[in-house]
Amino acid sequence: MPKIEVASYDPKKVNLVINGKAITGFGTDGVITVTRNEDIVTPTVGVKGDVTYNENANESGNIALTLMGTSSSLPYLRNLCLKRTPLSVTIADANEVGAVQFSEDECRILKPPDITRAKEIGTETVNIFVPSLTYRT
Repeated sequence: MPKIEVASYDPKKVNLVINGKAITGFGTDGVITVTRNEDIVTPTVGVKGDVTYNENANESGNIALTLMGTSSSLPYLRNLCLKRTPLSVTIADANEVGAVQFSEDECRILKPPDITRAKEIGTETVNIFVPSLTYRT
C-alpha cells in the first residue's frame, strides 16, 4: 500500500512586500494570485503530425491581491498607483511544501482598486503588472 502524503500549509508564512512595506489586510477568499500573461510556448502541429514549439519571449505577468475593504494597505497602494510609482515586489512563501520565492522590479499597479461599500465589508483587488515574471522554488 502506498504511503499517504500529508502536507501542511500556513497562509501566515506567505509574505508580500512592496517598495519595502509589508502588505496586510488580505481578504478571506484569496490572498495573492500570480499569473503569466501568455503561455511560455505555443505548439504548432502540421498536417502530418509534425510538431514545432514556438518559444514566447513575453515573460510578463500579473499579481492580483485581494484585500479587505478595511485594509490599511489600500491607501498606500492607491497612492503608489496614482503617483505612477515603479514597484519592487517580493513574495516569500516559507511553507515546507510548494514554497516559492519571487522578487521583481519595475512593476506597476495598472489602475486604482475599485471602491466598494455595501451592507458588509467586501474585498478589493489590486492588479500589478510584472514585466518579467521569474519563479524561484
